[in-house]
This record gives sequence, C-alpha cells and structure tokens, in this order.
Amino acid sequence: MQSFAYAHTEIIYALIVLGVFLEGEIVVIAAGILSYLGVVSLPCSFLATIFGGAIKSVFGYSFGYYLQNKFSHKKLLLKAEGRVNRFFPNFLRKPFISIFFSRFLILGLYWFTLIYSGYKKINLKTFIKAETLSLIFWAMFMLGLGYFFSHTALSISRDVRNFIIIILCFFIAFLFLEKIISFFVGLLETNDHKDDEHI
Repeated sequence: MQSFAYAHTEIIYALIVLGVFLEGEIVVIAAGILSYLGVVSLPCSFLATIFGGAIKSVFGYSFGYYLQNKFSHKKLLLKAEGRVNRFFPNFLRKPFISIFFSRFLILGLYWFTLIYSGYKKINLKTFIKAETLSLIFWAMFMLGLGYFFSHTALSISRDVRNFIIIILCFFIAFLFLEKIISFFVGLLETNDHKDDEHI
C-alpha cells in the first residue's frame, strides 16, 4: 500500500485539494499523518491545503453573492443566516473575527459562513484578509496535529493494526473536543451580544 502511495503522490495531493474543498479537518490531519510517515511531502501538502482552501473560500463567497442577487429569500440562505447568527450574533459588526474563527469550528458551519459572507456582501478586503490568515493558521495547526497524532501513535505501538486504532481514537477525541469548543464559543458570542444590547 505504501509503495502504491509513493507511486501516486500527485493523486494524493489532488485528493487533499478536493478533500479540503468538500470537508477539511479530517483530510488535512490525514495529510499530516502521511507527511510524518514520509508518504507525501509536508510543503506540498501545505500548498495543496492552501489551494483547496482558497478555492473553497472563493466559491462559497461567490455562491452566496449569487444567491443574494437571485434568490434572496430561499430556504438555504435563511438556514445559513440562522446557523451563523447562532454562533456569531455579532457577525455583521465584527465580520473579521467571525470569519477567522468560523474555519476552526464544527463541520458545516464554515460553509454557511462563507455563503453568508457573500450573501451579506461583506467587504472583500476584510473577507480576504480574514480568510488568508485563518487558512494559513488552520493549515499549519491541522498538519501539525496530524504530525502529533502519527508520532504519538508510533511511540505507543509500531504494529499497523494498533497504529490505525490509536489514530481513530485520536480522531474521535478531536471531533468531540471540537464540538465542545464550538459550543462554548457560541455561548460566549451570544452573551457578548446580549451585553452589547444592554449598553
């Protein structure tokens, strides 16, 4: 299997780009694991992640912009607005912070944030700056997490089956922790919004 991966590294990089566009965290962590194992190049994995993330940002914003012009009252836009406002009630007042942190939160919310940004026609300069910085930090963090997972798993056991089981446990723990953090971030944003209303 490893020899197959070595012979098809271009396909792996293409899958990273596609995976970042469609999903995100799991794919990039997996890329970090493969980089640690020497199957793919870390710099190339980073560039593939950045490329996939950039495509996702442009597509999401453009799609939201298009929907605002053509279908401003459709169910998808109302759903996106509801989900974004739940976690970021101050989105329109503080778009940079909201866009920056949305990339680090639970699966699905980031897509809604991108679409909502285009829908509300958030200033492009603010959007690009927030997306660029968050993408760089996010890519480094997720790849580093994959490195950490792989290093730790190998230090515990070099048996392939045990390695896979340990990695799966890390993934489950990561997703669980991510949901907890997302919950508290949303709670803090809501409380901040309420405080502003009382002022």
